[in-house]
Amino acid sequence: MNPRLKSSKKWTAFPKEYSDQIQAVFEENFAQYLDDAELIIEGRIYQEEIMLRVGYLEKGRLSQANFEISMNYSREKQDAVKRIHNCVDAAASMMMDYVENEGQVDFPYTWKEVPFQGNKIYMQFNTENSSLEAQANKLLGVNEESLVQEDVSEEEEDALARAEERIETEREEDDVEFETDEDEDEDPAPRMFSGKSKKKKDDLH
Repeated sequence: MNPRLKSSKKWTAFPKEYSDQIQAVFEENFAQYLDDAELIIEGRIYQEEIMLRVGYLEKGRLSQANFEISMNYSREKQDAVKRIHNCVDAAASMMMDYVENEGQVDFPYTWKEVPFQGNKIYMQFNTENSSLEAQANKLLGVNEESLVQEDVSEEEEDALARAEERIETEREEDDVEFETDEDEDEDPAPRMFSGKSKKKKDDLH
């Protein structure tokens, strides 16, 4: 996974329980398309950027369809959770386009800005296999996590820790009972998290 911003170096992963929660919701909403396919959820919180990758790996294939979303977030506003919600919905929209069109889609292979849910998001598509990438790094002795943690100030370290703590706190409070209404504030919880009838997805093309 490569971040969009050049300034994005140090990162912290989404809390495991939060990633598991996101994966469970994707599996529920895309059950009819998954069959024996595997979903891989990877999320990172950088100093000023939230990045989410939803990988879709069909059985017997090495090529993994990755739907990647990036958004800016503000440490001052502490809006990391809202931005993750937006990323989840955007990745779901990409994946729905992909499965409904049997992979015949025209997604950008480099970061492209698109409007979504009244916000500015960035999307890209690639076919990197997360497992093979991790194995290759291990064989090369590359510890990606240690590499991205260089030259980070104590202030940046604290900001990432606070963002992760806020995500974990809101996860415990919500406990998958995400609900939304289109007349609510401009940053609703993920629409696909509601478990209700699906709403018309935004067009990411």
